Amino acid sequence: MVVLTSKEKSNMSVADFYAGKSVFITGGTGFLGKVFIEKLLYSCPDIDKIYMLIREKKGQSIRERLTKIVDDPLFNRLKEKRPGDLDKIVLIPGDVTVPGLGISDENEAILIDKVSVVIHSAATVKFNEPLETAWNVNVEGTRMIMALSRKMKRIEIFIHISTAYTNTNRAVVDEVLYPPPADINEVHQYVKNGITEEETEKILNGRPNTYTFTKALTEHLVAENQAYMPTIIVRPSIVGAIKDDPIRGWLANWYGATGLSVFTAKGLNRVIYGQSSHVVDLIPVDYVANLVIVAGAKTYRSNEVTIYNSCSSSCNPITMERLVGLFIDDTVKHNSYVMPLPGWYVYSNYRWLVYLVTIIFQMIPAYLADIGRRLLGKNPRYYKLQSLVAQTQEAVHFFTSHTWEIKSKRTSELFASLSHTDQRIFPCDAKKIDWTDYITDYCSGVRQFLEKKK
Repeated sequence: MVVLTSKEKSNMSVADFYAGKSVFITGGTGFLGKVFIEKLLYSCPDIDKIYMLIREKKGQSIRERLTKIVDDPLFNRLKEKRPGDLDKIVLIPGDVTVPGLGISDENEAILIDKVSVVIHSAATVKFNEPLETAWNVNVEGTRMIMALSRKMKRIEIFIHISTAYTNTNRAVVDEVLYPPPADINEVHQYVKNGITEEETEKILNGRPNTYTFTKALTEHLVAENQAYMPTIIVRPSIVGAIKDDPIRGWLANWYGATGLSVFTAKGLNRVIYGQSSHVVDLIPVDYVANLVIVAGAKTYRSNEVTIYNSCSSSCNPITMERLVGLFIDDTVKHNSYVMPLPGWYVYSNYRWLVYLVTIIFQMIPAYLADIGRRLLGKNPRYYKLQSLVAQTQEAVHFFTSHTWEIKSKRTSELFASLSHTDQRIFPCDAKKIDWTDYITDYCSGVRQFLEKKK
């Protein structure tokens, strides 16, 4: 194993660290994973290869999936300036849910000989997967990725992408490893023996869902990896659209804060479970990717796993009221709301009131609007949209009804240690975010990339 000294790392740029090296990425087809790949290829031009774990999906071959990924506008600047660099992406057929990751002996030998940096991003991000499913992907998948990494002859750093919400039982979350929510070996036995929904609730021990629970357990598994190689855990909070590069406002899904904010701004949602003063810990996806890349280049070996929180709540907080207000302002400005009175909504800490407002001011108006569309010979659409709104409300109600202060001192110190050039290329300190400008670009991205409007 080759490990650079702290002096060697501090004297080189981030791009120089990755020059001539190969990176192994899991989760490369996801929202964050795509940004990792584009940023590494574009901003670290002398990188050797990016080995990408990928599986066939919905009848698409792995090559067809890659073609679809690089056809995204996210990769336009790379295709315009250095299209040949896309050939540095090497596909490794595999799956984090099968024994041995489903990787062939030939490909495993290549990874063992060539890879210097591992970025493990693959996970099931569905909040309420059955515990067995979440366990197999988030815990067992990570266990197998680490086992493979320990065989790598050139390995310099292992980076695990966790979540800032592994410790929802704490009002203040620092960049440290907290006690696990349960004994990982006991949970493993439960999963092996089969487990009911009632047993799952008991095992979760107050954690809101199987996603945050299994990610919390996985952090402790990852911490053990420090004995074998320098290991980093990065905890992103609520990941939003790109702030800076390569396309301001780019995003690829309705997850996180996007769905609820847009639905409320358009008048489709009239109630938010929680308080207007609660902080929404939003972080741009490019800031997360930049932090991961920089941390890999600059973190030195220590006796304990190094943790970075990628978040905004402790250094540049934005409240729910301001966030939704900015989305509403943009929607009104562009006349893109769906229902009348887009700015009318309420906050409530009572679930019964949330349900009541939802029925009276969302479901009934949507039903009446669809009757009107039918009378005009048009297909109904609003009641179906309400089903999507309800799913979004249910998925995020725990997070809108609580607020946390998630510290990011180590992240800020890491950014401050960079050269001016690297700070410009790899911004990752949330103190630098102007929320009004960012949300304006965010809303533009929703129209362009999700709603497909010109």
